[in-house]
Amino acid sequence: MLKNGSIVLSIWCGINFVLAFIILGYVIVLKQNSPILQVASFSEAEIASLSAKTIAALNCFTILYNSCSLVVSVLTWPLIRKNLIAGQKSAFWMLVFVIGFIEVMAFFASSYIGHGRWQVNVVQSVLYLVGIGLSGWSLFNSKEIKNEFNQ
Repeated sequence: MLKNGSIVLSIWCGINFVLAFIILGYVIVLKQNSPILQVASFSEAEIASLSAKTIAALNCFTILYNSCSLVVSVLTWPLIRKNLIAGQKSAFWMLVFVIGFIEVMAFFASSYIGHGRWQVNVVQSVLYLVGIGLSGWSLFNSKEIKNEFNQ
């Protein structure tokens, strides 16, 4: 079950990485405005009425958030694949707090834009809860791991 949990958490990392990478490419390479404007259901007239500084600030925050999101994925993936799969409870607790905090904040942040990206938040949260649940169950209730550490 620990392996299954780590696989699900790795999928969370992969999706998180890919989304952040795509958004960074969209804003930086293609020089487009932050996708948050479309997610928040701004009309073309509302976007046109925003000042250049407001749009620049949104783009800045989009780049900052997604670069951090991408790096969290890169940093948590080896933690999952090496430490968690090896049964290290400290890796489990680190993932509970880091990814759990991110998931809670994702729902909180999207509340300001009418939960415009709720579908992504739900998918990511379900993956996180299933992965961390399977991992936690295995780590804290498995007789195999407890016996292995007691020898």
